[in-house]
Amino acid sequence: MPELPDFDELARAAAQAGIPNSPSELHGVVCGLLATGHGQDDNALLGTLAAHAEQPEGLPPELSRALIDWRDQTLEGFSGTGLELPLLLPADEDDLDLRVAALGQWSEGFLVGFGTGAAGVADTELSPGVQEALSDLSAVSQVTTPEETGEEEERMFEQVAEHCRMSALMIYTDLVMKQQAAKKPGPGDAAEPETPPTRH
Repeated sequence: MPELPDFDELARAAAQAGIPNSPSELHGVVCGLLATGHGQDDNALLGTLAAHAEQPEGLPPELSRALIDWRDQTLEGFSGTGLELPLLLPADEDDLDLRVAALGQWSEGFLVGFGTGAAGVADTELSPGVQEALSDLSAVSQVTTPEETGEEEERMFEQVAEHCRMSALMIYTDLVMKQQAAKKPGPGDAAEPETPPTRH
């Protein structure tokens, strides 16, 4: 596995370019796009991220390369069997307030990416599980920083972060992997319902 740029490196690169969005939010957009079957074309992905960050000239090369690396690792996490989906968040030793805020930003970014990739798809076309996962991520995107920081708050953060990760994996499985399985000819595939949420 290639060593990925860390949060602080990307935060500095974004700040130097005058980009107000956190690396976590940008990575959330990447994850949301991938979860709908989009985001694998480098130029299209970087164009979407630049538009989201209100950078008409495009993202700086260093940040672009780093986000592509994260995209590749994320896609590997989505499609692998180990459920190893990396979330671009501050390091564990950073203040809990910073990590909680970043998780909220990641969730907000995911919803933006999902909305972009699933444009034109009605909520009724999504499974109840996907709708519930999106609702949970929406709630996390509104999270406020904890008034106290201790072991209990750390445990709660870890649980919420894991829930976000599993929600993203579930959405990808439902929208992308099930469709891929349905396209493969086989005796059991005829019973698969046709759900084309990734089509515009």
